[in-house]
Amino acid sequence: PRRALMPDSAETREMRQFGRGGSMEICSTTTEPGVCCRCCRYRRVKRGQLASKVLVPRKALRVWFDFGAQAYVVWDLMFVPDTALALTSAFASVLFFHEYLDDLAVNLSWTAVTMLIAFPLQNAIREAYRRREVALQALVEFRATMLNVYLANSVWDWPGAETYNGRFEDDRPKDQGGVGLKKKPCNIPLSADHADRVEKVLLRICDATQEFLLIPRAGHARNELVCGRTELVEIEHAVAIGRETILRLLARLHRATEDLKAAGMPANEASRINQYNMFLVKDFEKLYAAKTYNTPIGMRAVLRVVIQILPFFYGPYWLHVAKGDNGKKSLYSIVFAMCFSSLISLLLIAMSNLEEHIENPFKHGNRETIRVKEEMADAKLAIRCAAEDMRETWYQKVIFDWEVVRAPNSANWDSDESSDETSCADCGT
Repeated sequence: PRRALMPDSAETREMRQFGRGGSMEICSTTTEPGVCCRCCRYRRVKRGQLASKVLVPRKALRVWFDFGAQAYVVWDLMFVPDTALALTSAFASVLFFHEYLDDLAVNLSWTAVTMLIAFPLQNAIREAYRRREVALQALVEFRATMLNVYLANSVWDWPGAETYNGRFEDDRPKDQGGVGLKKKPCNIPLSADHADRVEKVLLRICDATQEFLLIPRAGHARNELVCGRTELVEIEHAVAIGRETILRLLARLHRATEDLKAAGMPANEASRINQYNMFLVKDFEKLYAAKTYNTPIGMRAVLRVVIQILPFFYGPYWLHVAKGDNGKKSLYSIVFAMCFSSLISLLLIAMSNLEEHIENPFKHGNRETIRVKEEMADAKLAIRCAAEDMRETWYQKVIFDWEVVRAPNSANWDSDESSDETSCADCGT
């Protein structure tokens, strides 16, 4: 039976010894340097053999790991080049009203901030995420359709003149060493390299799509000024070249279908393949729209400018915070007012920076956007795996590596019936 391939890692080689009768303590496998599996991590073996290959932190440790990572994410969003100007405004507004407008302490309402900044910023973030989800859906459908186009071009067969082998008929009589004559008028033999040719075209479509989606986006406010016009022209030129290249490659798939029709493929099946080709073009146009259209520049410009000047308009409130209920200021109260003003500015900067990160759903190296290189690599891997599997019969039994390889003492891994965690009896936990 054919066995699914798996990277020959140190863990795989180590666990294969178990199948040959070897033994080893369960918690001593695949631990990171300096990490104790017995008290810090476990494997979720009740979820299946493949899930049990993942070593996850225990609950108490997960809280601290997640909190530390989330604090880092917030820090990364807050401290950007805009932060220096925002903190300057926050500090200067408190000191200015403290020195020159000491009598103007007012408990201002935050309704204006909510209406003019919070709601528009929230809507901008929501729309940016919605555009990302639409783009991701289009990319997923694009990948799935490409795989089906390849399978249709490489697998689909049709009735021939004598038997069900129209795909392989070479229009030569069997008594002359051929496969068989073809029925007229569709008597052009299909090339033996047809599937390989289609595969190469699809792989080039993947490459071109990746290059196209990773082009820097337009739509920045600087593109409206002379300093950004050159950047805008170069972006538009690169986008036009990428779009033209992809559409040319997609058009070639229709000609591949014509080769199938010339070899005798029924019109209804050829029409279905052309429908797949149409889906590819449709999904690419969705990707093109998500790539070239952005949220309004004016709204983002207003938000960015207002965030910087807001502390000065709320100077009377910072003064009110510094004086407190007794109307007296101190060094500590002024410092607290400056810190509170800075916190508001930092939070608004973080939200604005988050919206800017996902404005381009295909931005490379961003934690919130689509991982274009990985998606395209998965698409090419799916096509290549399908091409490799053509050499196998469809009913051939497949045994997965995680079914072949079993760890010893598996009963000790999951003795706690009420928990998904492993019970490391060999380690004493």
